Amino acid sequence: MPEGIKIRQVTKIYKTGSIEVNALIDIFLNIKKGEFISIAGPSGSGKTTLLNLIGCIDEVNSGEIIIDERDVTKLNGNQLALFRNKYIGFVFQDFNLIPVLTVYENVEFSLAIHPELKNNHKNLIMNALENVGIEDLYKRFPRELSGGQKQRVAIARALVKNPLIVLADEPTANLDSKNASNIMDIMKRMNEKYETTFIFSTHDNLVMDYAKRIVYLRDGKITEDTVK
Repeated sequence: MPEGIKIRQVTKIYKTGSIEVNALIDIFLNIKKGEFISIAGPSGSGKTTLLNLIGCIDEVNSGEIIIDERDVTKLNGNQLALFRNKYIGFVFQDFNLIPVLTVYENVEFSLAIHPELKNNHKNLIMNALENVGIEDLYKRFPRELSGGQKQRVAIARALVKNPLIVLADEPTANLDSKNASNIMDIMKRMNEKYETTFIFSTHDNLVMDYAKRIVYLRDGKITEDTVK
């Protein structure tokens, strides 16, 4: 399964003093390149933990996560950071834009560690902004944007480096229904255009309606895996 994700018997335990919380327990999951998949479940089910492990933000206690035929569980901290920055884009529910940077600069920030793309920054950034329909807002600051516009900037920032995977953690949580639908339309279109794998963590029915596959988690375990 080239350029896909293989998750093999992954367990993640968080410790607070003498208390252990089993966030994920023996997770097995295959995600093919280009999937548009939702990880669903109630709060505390392990959705965000699973996204953080796939995104190389956190590390497993046991098991393997293989992305594009590379076992990321065997990478050290610096290697994880390089892999994450090169291959994975993130879209968060609270947008995570840098307030003192313009729209253009926020998207450019994602290219900071990609010197091989330096000579093409402007074209890449403006193309990413055009793809999400806000190329005319490139000089604005986050405080001058609506919630829907901020999330479009976040999507452009995630996609500008042409990642293998985009991870979206509750991407519609801070949006009204109209903006949420618009955002999902954009991500669906980008998924179809570039074959980028999109993985959502959500309990929003709208996101689940858009997803082509839903993996349900409860108490750190997969309880159902449904392909539409």
